[in-house]
Amino acid sequence: ETFLGHTGPISRCCFSASGNNIASASLDGTVMIWTYDTSTPVSRNATIYCSTEILSLDWECKSDRLLLIGTSDGCIKAWNVDAKRVVCDLNTTEAFPSVLDIKCSPVEPIFVSAAASGGAGSNYIDNLGFASLTVWNMKTWKAMTVLPLGEDPPAITSLCFNHNGKILAASAVDGTIHMFDMSAGLQITGWPAHDSSISSILFGPDETSIFSLGSDGKIFEWSLQNQGQILWSRDSSRFCYPLNDSKYCRHEMALDANGRRLLVTSSSFRAPIYQVNDSW
Repeated sequence: ETFLGHTGPISRCCFSASGNNIASASLDGTVMIWTYDTSTPVSRNATIYCSTEILSLDWECKSDRLLLIGTSDGCIKAWNVDAKRVVCDLNTTEAFPSVLDIKCSPVEPIFVSAAASGGAGSNYIDNLGFASLTVWNMKTWKAMTVLPLGEDPPAITSLCFNHNGKILAASAVDGTIHMFDMSAGLQITGWPAHDSSISSILFGPDETSIFSLGSDGKIFEWSLQNQGQILWSRDSSRFCYPLNDSKYCRHEMALDANGRRLLVTSSSFRAPIYQVNDSW
């Protein structure tokens, strides 16, 4: 099935928890919601006009009702697909206007935003500045806490919760992976993983490992039992390269249900699917 409507390049795209709804964000400043399941009685299809660049999207995990949208001007919008309206407009602090990623907890009514102090300049990655990780309550729509990252931490580009929401992984522009204990609100470990900025991170299916994709196209699977040990790696640099017309092109990964195949987004018309822990 093909969905049309955006007038600019599509920067983000994600399924809701049930898989029935798709949200896509474009550089044209719009988010579109598509109802994939044609048997749904009430159409949830909608176009949300944000009038600024959309940097991040995530669906609330428990239902298909709420979509969170992070923008380049410090705004986080919560869209209710049934009411077809923005039910909450949040703002990060003025010092951190670029909401690079948003992730909802799979268990608790909370989400985490990764905001950056920069965002201007020709070399976008080098100008993202410093990071701020904020935990928000989705019942009160208020900030609960800021996760500690140390002094002047490099911008955080990607977030990922484990299955029970107790551990949050965060990757940074300096190639570091940070791990947080969410109940304590503290960083429990971290290690240098890439020579480049990290575009995307993803827990492995049994959560004994974590995958990371560098902006240079290098993919690593890291052991979480023996920190710093690489279990598997691939070089997808011939697919993941910067595009001339995009100041910030962030590639992403997806695993199939059993964690055997890894799909990586691509700068060309062909995208690679890798057999994990296999010979090619």
